[in-house]
This record gives sequence, structure tokens and C-alpha cells, in this order.
Amino acid sequence: MTEYAWPAELRPSRQVFYLQPNTPRFVSPITRQTQVLRREGARWIADLTFDPLNARLAGVLEGLLAALAGSVNTVRLRDFRREFRTGDPRSQGDVPSGPYSFNDNTIFTDNTGLVVGSGNPSLAAGAPRGALQLSTQGWWPNALAVGAGDGIGLGGRLYMATARVTASGTGTATIPIAPPLRAAAPIGEALIFNKVTTPMRLVSDDESVNPTRPGRFTAISCRFEEAL
Repeated sequence: MTEYAWPAELRPSRQVFYLQPNTPRFVSPITRQTQVLRREGARWIADLTFDPLNARLAGVLEGLLAALAGSVNTVRLRDFRREFRTGDPRSQGDVPSGPYSFNDNTIFTDNTGLVVGSGNPSLAAGAPRGALQLSTQGWWPNALAVGAGDGIGLGGRLYMATARVTASGTGTATIPIAPPLRAAAPIGEALIFNKVTTPMRLVSDDESVNPTRPGRFTAISCRFEEAL
């Protein structure tokens, strides 16, 4: 299996991009009480439309779709609506780590202290497989870390912050995520927020269909599902 990068020059004119849970329902035929189970296997689904494409861009897209060979190979896709996080763009990595004129952790008379650089946002504690929240560090103190819906990249996979989270005075934040963590992640692993991608494959062998009038422009719609 080969994994391809998404061509930077291709942006959809319309898209559907959502997380599809895996939740079977059992309904009692007598009482109609419903039991819902949360199973592993939630996955990202994308339906991208490119209309119109000139001859050159149509060739770029059709070449990629041909290289994917149906569902054999994968391509790294992102949600084109949310390419950057909505939180405060600063992090503690933006602050020099010193030396300063004093190092005894003295608190100023107005109860403030120095913001000491501790790197960019990362895991403050290891997270087990299946975790629904991440303990993180390295944020700008008392500022918005992430907004609801922001993409988070970890271990080469895409996760979504499900709530707005403000960092503590020491730059830590606990972020609720979906889907559940695919694999255990170690303490200190860096978090990605810009153009976060995840591996996806074509849903069927017919995703290269391009119903359009012969001429200068081409219209193509193609569906993808996360490769688990």
C-alpha cells in the first residue's frame, strides 16, 4: 500500500467532512426502550466536489485518483474548512526560556510571575488507547487553547476538540476529543494544529466518474473514508 500527499493546488468547491460513529442500536419490540452501544471504528468521511476544474487541475486530480487504484492506496486528507485552530496562536514556545535576572521563582507584588517558555503544545501525560481527553501543556497561560471543532493531529491521525478550552495559569489544558484515541500516545508527544490530515481511501472503484460536457472544464465528485 502506498500513501500519497494531497496536491496543495487542489481545493474542493464543496465538501462534506464528518465523523461517522459506530453505534449499534437495540430497540425492545415490547417497550421500545433503546440501548445504544459505543463501539470502536468511528471514522472520518469526506465527500469532495471539484467544479469546475480546468484541464490542468482535472489532470492532477484524475492522476491522483488513478494512482489510488480504488481502495488499495491512501491519501492524506484534511477538513478544508478548519485548517488552523481558533485558539490563541501564541504558545509557551514563543517565550525565551532564559536566563533571567533572577531565578528563585519570586512572585511579584501584584501576584504575577514570569511566563517561562516550555515548548510548543504537547502531551503533559501519556494517554491510553481509547482516551476521550488529552492532558496537554505548553499553552499561553490563561488564553484560549482550542475552540470547539478545532482539529488536533496526534500519531498521524485527526481528532476534533469537542469543547472550547482555556489554558490554566501554568499553560496546561485538558482537551476533550473525538473520536477516541486510536493508539496510546506517550508523554511529550507534540500536537499538530495546522492543516491536520488523516489517511483516507476511496469508498469505491467508481470515484473517478466525471459527468461533464466535453469542453474546457471538468466536474468531479469523489468520496473517501478513513483508513483504519
